[in-house]
Amino acid sequence: MDQHAKKTLSRRLRRYFLYLVLFLTLFLMLLFPKTAALGALEGLLLWSKTLLPILLPFLILSGLLITLHMTKPFELLLGPIFTRIFPVRESACYPLFVGLLCGMPLGAKTTASLYESGRLSEREAMFLLGFSNQASMMFLISYVATQEQNTPHYALLVLLVLYSSALLSTTIFILPKKYRGQEKKNLPPHSRSDGTRKTAQGSIPAFFTALDSCIPESFATITKVGGYIILFSMLSAFVRELPLPEPLRALFCGMLEITSGIQKISSCALPAAQKTALTLGVTAFGGFCGLMQTKSVTSGTGLSINYYAFVKLMQGLFAYLLTMLILTLI
Repeated sequence: MDQHAKKTLSRRLRRYFLYLVLFLTLFLMLLFPKTAALGALEGLLLWSKTLLPILLPFLILSGLLITLHMTKPFELLLGPIFTRIFPVRESACYPLFVGLLCGMPLGAKTTASLYESGRLSEREAMFLLGFSNQASMMFLISYVATQEQNTPHYALLVLLVLYSSALLSTTIFILPKKYRGQEKKNLPPHSRSDGTRKTAQGSIPAFFTALDSCIPESFATITKVGGYIILFSMLSAFVRELPLPEPLRALFCGMLEITSGIQKISSCALPAAQKTALTLGVTAFGGFCGLMQTKSVTSGTGLSINYYAFVKLMQGLFAYLLTMLILTLI
């Protein structure tokens, strides 16, 4: 079978699988409307009460900083540290900082914006997606370690495992990979007679022009994120009703959407070490909901979402094994 025939067969199989998933989901919604409504409501509440009031202002402000080319203070402050630790240049410091602090999908959105503007190479962008597009530090500390695991003193362990597994997976699977994109060098801004500045990537708009474009773009992004959360929360509600062993249902829920999945894993009948390892494993993976959010904000950039998904899956496996090793030793 030649290469063209293989690609055609692969596209057809993906399309048939998509048909199966969509029609099965529609059938389940008609057969179990109460379960579907409760699952969708869980996702809606998570989005409206947690993500919308916190993430939307960050999206607007981050978009403004990038559009107005005002990320230089982050580069000057963090560049001497980050460039010695990670294989990136100063221009990657801002998305690295935002991704680690605010989590997905803001880390991916910031990385995609800087990659499109020419301030990141493809290799740097893929590294940032793999390493910094994680669950936020506040989610890891307050929700994973404190609320669900009920072990605040494990917060350091949670952070160590998540970022070590991220660095391990990106070092093995992203950094050695050959990329099409060439390294793009940052060029200094040039003065213009009309008072505006022009960089290698184009003119910098006025503040209110940038604000007017960033607000609707941020609303579009947060709406897409909400749609994915509602959809995958509904699918997770269906999984919870399956006649499967409780640990398996909890794992499947975590693979779909990590917030409800972590809750199910924490409450199932498993040894404490296994629950902690599974929790950190699905958190590192980010769930299919997180993958779809990342695909949404990076769509059209050319960054490979399939390869990103593979790297995240390997990170989840590394996080599980690393947690089991650490808990066994201590």
